[in-house]
This record gives sequence, structure tokens and C-alpha cells, in this order.
Amino acid sequence: MFSVQHFIWLGICLVLFICAIMLYQKKKPSLNKVLDICIIICVLSEVTKVLSVLEMVPSANGEIMRPYIPMNHLPLHMCSIDIILIYLARHTKNPETRENLLAYLYPTCLYGSLLALAMPSIFTTSISVDQAFTHPMAYQFFIYHTMIGSLSAFIVMSKEIKWEMKHYLNSLKYLFLMGFVSIYINSMLASPTYVDGKLISVDFWPNFFFTYNNPLNIKMTTMTHWYIYMAIVIVLAVVLTAICFYPLIRKKKA
Repeated sequence: MFSVQHFIWLGICLVLFICAIMLYQKKKPSLNKVLDICIIICVLSEVTKVLSVLEMVPSANGEIMRPYIPMNHLPLHMCSIDIILIYLARHTKNPETRENLLAYLYPTCLYGSLLALAMPSIFTTSISVDQAFTHPMAYQFFIYHTMIGSLSAFIVMSKEIKWEMKHYLNSLKYLFLMGFVSIYINSMLASPTYVDGKLISVDFWPNFFFTYNNPLNIKMTTMTHWYIYMAIVIVLAVVLTAICFYPLIRKKKA
């Protein structure tokens, strides 16, 4: 994080974002066309990620080898779930469902991409900084998050949605629901150690939606620390989402 390679990638992503916006303004494609292109990028991104993280792991007795994807790479992070939502927004025949999906994608793609690009987790969980330009995971990570950040802008520029307070409230509802469910998923996929039926430790957890641990790895040792952390996350979600929607809702009412 914040290495020379990281800053170079940030510069590349900024150039790609600006080029995408300029191309959109010049060509003025329909939002469906944009979503089609995004789906293609999503598929290529996910295939690249899967092929990059697959590893052959032996069984306990060492007699069998099987391909395995580490659980933290499952498509259950907020930005990964956007892949499914982008597809649904493109292909649903229900106008209200499409509108709600696009309204949710607008802030989550924006902040998801910004946070991911500012704090690239791949440099701590998948590859080293020295592999920033030699490993396909780096290209997958930075290009994908630049794409969803651009999609957020395209959703607003398309003027397809007449922004209202319900879009803000629905987006928060969906975000909090998925965040709450992630607590279950993180626990289900964790690796606990029991001795005589008593929980002693947890050796691994995937941390989807960052509901288990903060992205800055600030140490939390008590439930009070975790409650404070979650309160901060909730307040940030409410405020940042409001910042996204307020100018659009205000402009619509003007």
C-alpha cells in the first residue's frame, strides 16, 4: 500500500477513468450497452482471478491433490457481488427492480472502487508489491475496480433514474442487509479450533464486507472494540451514501 507501484497503478486507473468518461460523452451509448460491456469485463476479471488463485492442495494423508480456491477469494465481497447485480440490472424485465439495482450500484460501485484502489488488499493477501506489473491478479484488480467506478458515473450520466429519497433508503437497506449476512458467512467459512468442545481460537476468517476486521488492521481485542468499529462503519455508510444521493435528489426537486 502507498508504494511506488501502487501510485503508478493509481495514475493508470485515473487515466483509464478519464478516457472512459470522455468516450461515453462522445459516443453517448445506451446504459444497456454500457452494462453489456461491464458484464464482459466482469467475466474476464473473475476468470482471471480464479485461474490466478487456484492451487493444488494435498489431502491430510498426502495421497490426493485437488485444486482449491482460498475462501477469501470467493465472490462474496461487496465489489464481487456487484458482478451479479450488474447482470441482473441489465437483464431484468422489471423496471422497478432495475431502478433499485442501479440506484444501489451507484454509491457502492463508487465507494467500493475508491476504497479498493486506495487500499489494495491484493498486496497483503494475494501477491507482493514486486509483482504489481507481472502478475495477472494486479491487472484484474485495478482494471475491474476502475470499471465499477466508471459505471457509477455512467449510471448518473445516463439520466435514466429520477432520483428520490427512496433510492437512498433502499440502498442503505440492501447494504446493511448484506453486511449483516456477511457476519454469518464469515463465521461459517472461518477455521475455529475447539478443545473439549470449547472454542479456543479462530485461525482464519474471510472478512467479507470487512465486518470481522478493519481494513487498516487496527487491533481489536474485545467485543466493545468491535461494537465501536461497527458503529463507525454504519455511520460512515449512512453519511457517505447521503453525500452521493443528496445532490442528485436536490437537483431533481429544484
